[in-house]
Amino acid sequence: MEFDIESIIIALGYLGIFLMMTSNGAVSFPSSQILYIICGYFIFTGDLNVVLVVFFGALGNTIGCIILYELVRQKGLKYITKWNLFPKKEIKKIVVALRKKGLWFIFIGKLLPAIKVFVPIAAGVGKTRRELFIPIMLITSAIWTAPFLAIGFYFGKSSDVFGSYAIVLAIVAVFVIGLFYKFINSKEVLEEIED
Repeated sequence: MEFDIESIIIALGYLGIFLMMTSNGAVSFPSSQILYIICGYFIFTGDLNVVLVVFFGALGNTIGCIILYELVRQKGLKYITKWNLFPKKEIKKIVVALRKKGLWFIFIGKLLPAIKVFVPIAAGVGKTRRELFIPIMLITSAIWTAPFLAIGFYFGKSSDVFGSYAIVLAIVAVFVIGLFYKFINSKEVLEEIED
């Protein structure tokens, strides 16, 4: 059975957005990009309010990230990696990078596809202070909504739209992710994770 984001939004409204984004923050499912494109379309039609979408989406994502962060903080990295959802070596590299670059790494990393999923894990392993972690998650989760809501608002709810109009976003993301990956695979990081 296919997971239907649109049907959940129609049936549950803001509660559906909140629940799906809580799941996204904890396990990276469903896709926040597709969810926000659909929401952008419903904002255009007047069925949803942009402020409430951003609020409930960011709040849900933040709560999901807090769940993942607390789980890692309490249970440790081994507990998370035993489920084989996240590659252990990549998590270790991001933990080292976080320690070296600090809170900016959390802030920027949470805005990057492919990196954002690891940020709560790295913050939990590194025991980042909760009073800093939580506001960063809330702010970045709100910022994340903007480009995808705009795509849905201006171009419609079709997931094909994401493929058609996300070229510029993809180029920027690839460039910034490339810089992050270059750093997390640098000699100074790799030397610290070697056993």
